[in-house]
Amino acid sequence: MLDKKLFIKILVFWSLFSANLILAYYIGYWGSLFFSSLAYLYFLIIIPIISCVFLVRLYENHRRIPLKREILVCVYFILNILFGFVIGLYLPFMESISRDFFPIFMLPLLLLLNYVLIRRLQFYVYEETSQKLKKGKKHVEEIKYDKPVIEYEDEKYIFSIRSLILLGIGAPISAILIYFFFDLKINYWLHEIVVKQTVYFLNLFFDMDVQATYSPIGKYHWSFTNIGSRASIGFETFCTGVQAICVFAGVIIFTPHSKDKTTNRDILWRKTKSLIISSVIFYAVNIIRMLIQIYLYYIGYAWDDIHYSISAASSFIAAIIVLLMHKWIPEFIISLIYAYTLIKQGITGRTKNK
Repeated sequence: MLDKKLFIKILVFWSLFSANLILAYYIGYWGSLFFSSLAYLYFLIIIPIISCVFLVRLYENHRRIPLKREILVCVYFILNILFGFVIGLYLPFMESISRDFFPIFMLPLLLLLNYVLIRRLQFYVYEETSQKLKKGKKHVEEIKYDKPVIEYEDEKYIFSIRSLILLGIGAPISAILIYFFFDLKINYWLHEIVVKQTVYFLNLFFDMDVQATYSPIGKYHWSFTNIGSRASIGFETFCTGVQAICVFAGVIIFTPHSKDKTTNRDILWRKTKSLIISSVIFYAVNIIRMLIQIYLYYIGYAWDDIHYSISAASSFIAAIIVLLMHKWIPEFIISLIYAYTLIKQGITGRTKNK
């Protein structure tokens, strides 16, 4: 049953945290336009940071959570605010004609993350005040299910057939759609970010004097130029590594939730954490991959020899992501086992009936 008071409280605080995030964004945006010194911006950004800590304490009210968790939640909110601030700070310096879509795409995601963080804060508050959780699972009445139950690390996993079908259909379709979305020209702001960061690190580590060139005509709007005496390298969406992120995003989003309420209590947070960490890992690995490839190309290796081989070698990161997913979202692997169990039972049942 929906707790209306809790719903209103979460909605109000989400609005306050979101307003604080938007404030941080505009501090960065207007500050980069009108302030010649970033020192003023560092001072101004303290305002939303302090407001963030105040809102966390206000949400807790008299039901205080442990200091360690309180600090952790504050850090999450502050990082979210700083990300919004950096988006605003960087936007005026971007060259892409699609740069305005950068905040249009990213800010709603940060606002959504605010909601997830509030739910996490509420989870901590509930965990501290709930008598059932304090007494432990021994006193919780055991629920009997009419479907197979898989137990893993003292948690119970029961999935509906519909959720399993959604995983099989929704994950690949959503991954493809997300990739096609990023391949639209309105999202070529991502190309600029990846290219410029790669150029920065190439010149920082190898002193190559490589340049990022923008020409909004044809297939490659961004390219790496001035690579010694070598020809320039065009940059496309596939070079961003977003395709790998899309695959795991589809899997994480459509991973089914267990019907056991105790197991399912923090699934939103675990999915969000997995999605963010896997995306950051893939992004970082992709930058490192391009640094290696372009440097080897710079010193004389043929592009075809290094491009595909290094790209294929970097795919081992996917295995690491799967392990991380199993740590935070064991539902994915367990749901596959669960589907196999249902299919096996169905086949066995039909055989016996015959």
